[in-house]
Formats: sequence, C-alpha cells, structure tokens
Amino acid sequence: MLNEKQFRERTLRELREIGNQVRGLTGDRDLYRKFEEEVIQPNSALTGNANPFLDLVRGSYTDAMTMRLRRLLAPEANLSLRRIMLQMAEYPDLLHHKVTTRELADDSAELDKLADYLKEHVEPHFSPRERTSGALASTQRELDRAMDRLIDLLKKYYWVVADGYLDLDVRYADDPLAIFRFAWLE
Repeated sequence: MLNEKQFRERTLRELREIGNQVRGLTGDRDLYRKFEEEVIQPNSALTGNANPFLDLVRGSYTDAMTMRLRRLLAPEANLSLRRIMLQMAEYPDLLHHKVTTRELADDSAELDKLADYLKEHVEPHFSPRERTSGALASTQRELDRAMDRLIDLLKKYYWVVADGYLDLDVRYADDPLAIFRFAWLE
C-alpha cells in the first residue's frame, strides 16, 4: 500500500489525465452542438430527418460519446475516477474533512449507477432509422446528464486531493466550423 504522499501524487496524475479525457469529451460535445445550431439548423437544405449523412454523423457522435463515457466510468479501467474514489476511502486523512466517508460512498455508488445505466440502456445499437435527431434526443440528454455529473465529481475530488481547481473549459485556437463558412463543393 502506498503512503498518503505517494497516493496523492499518483492520484493527482491520474485525475489530470482523466481531466484531459473529459476535456476532449466536452470539446466534442461543444463542437457537436455548435454544428447542429450554427450549420444544420440555419440551412434549410439540411433540416428535417431525411438526410442519411446527418443521421450517420448524429449516430456516430452518440455511439462514440457512449463508449468513451462507459470507458471513463468503468471501475476496472486504467484511469478510473470510480477506482480512485474507492481507494480514497483507505486514506481518510486525505479527505481533510472536505467530504465524509458516507458522501464518498454515495458518490461512488452514483458513478456505478451511471455506468450501469449507460451499459443497459444507451449501449450503441442505433440502426439507420434510430439515428435521426428526434430518435437520438433522449439518448443524448442522458449522455449529457452522465457527462455533467462526471465533470462535477471529477472537479470535486480533484479539489479534495489537490486543494485546487481543475480547468475543463473548452478552448479552440481557431474557429472549428470555419470550413462551413465558405462554399467548398460545387
């Protein structure tokens, strides 16, 4: 077993890496939403549910987000907030009275429920008719809910271990939708 200092150092590295992966998820979610709002909705040729390419994009986004979230929520994964939280219970002094052992257990159970829900109800299985924006809306809401809760818990336990803030804000060097702002097909 690691001493508290070693555990803290390892945990901080893992939480930062989980943070990098979560930042990638939030970036993808932000870009997908911008794509829907700024490219699809204003374009009358793309609106409606009869576009197989958009169905492919929507379904692929939903499939990818589901699998990435499931991987982040898996307790047996190399990088797992759930595993870190379980191990934190072995270091009660690390909690610094910021969270109780009961709160830690409740948060861990919540991650388990999110992981189980994603596995049982949102597992990628989208046929072409299930890939329309209307058909995917409830699934994407559940993914957003799971991701938002994962972000909250990641920030919380980073604060517990590091006594600092984990920045997960999305930033772009350039406009990611610039390619859609000029005619590139004839």
